[in-house]
Amino acid sequence: MLFVPSQPPRALLLMLHGCTQNAADFARGTRMNEWAERGRFAVLYPEQSAEANARLCWNWFTKGHQQAGAGEPEFLLGLARKVMEEHSIPANAVSVAGLSAGACMAAILAARYPDFFAGVGLHSGVPLGAASNVVGALLAMRGMSRWAKNQGWSAPTLVFHGDKDNVVSVKNADRLRQQACFGRELSSREDSLEEGGRRVRRGLYSDAQGRVQVESWVVEGLGHAWSGGSPEGSWTDSQGPDASAHLVRFLGLIGE
Repeated sequence: MLFVPSQPPRALLLMLHGCTQNAADFARGTRMNEWAERGRFAVLYPEQSAEANARLCWNWFTKGHQQAGAGEPEFLLGLARKVMEEHSIPANAVSVAGLSAGACMAAILAARYPDFFAGVGLHSGVPLGAASNVVGALLAMRGMSRWAKNQGWSAPTLVFHGDKDNVVSVKNADRLRQQACFGRELSSREDSLEEGGRRVRRGLYSDAQGRVQVESWVVEGLGHAWSGGSPEGSWTDSQGPDASAHLVRFLGLIGE
């Protein structure tokens, strides 16, 4: 599913749904089309098939879908390239984001195609390389798998996670943050704030020029759901900070 704003798009955001979701459901839950119209960017919502995964999950946990040039990563990249060509979107104006299994696949895309994606948004995901089969995926979701800091990527990254997530352990938020920061000379600042009726533990990791390269939000009381999402979609929680608003702000898709 593709949303194109009424004005020619200046950027593209690839949005990857979670398990049991489809493209339309994810679009409703995140309200991303509304942001895209305001910010003049296109949104591509690829959709997993039941034939590829009975629960409609992206197969991030199998080796055939973890490398560049093959499987779902190459398929998704091909879809993005087609939209770029059809709508004259610049090569440096493509970002990727996802929820849960979609976040896991987004991390794979960012790491395997480092010159393609300008920014990354990871909501309720697990660290890259934490699983290579179904059993490993279940352990990774519980925060019990092996993982490595040096399997990260270079694009600016926003991490969102709820501390009451009983599907994907909040331990994974810090692991993703560490992967996103690995190999960079970044200064850190952590604070606590309240937004949307919930407390948030936020980490900001900036380069020598003061530009935030990695931003982490752990939302108190949030379960396995898109923070600040619409009840018209599944796996959303209308309370708390609006993850969509912060995603488009962080990615530079819309002004402050």
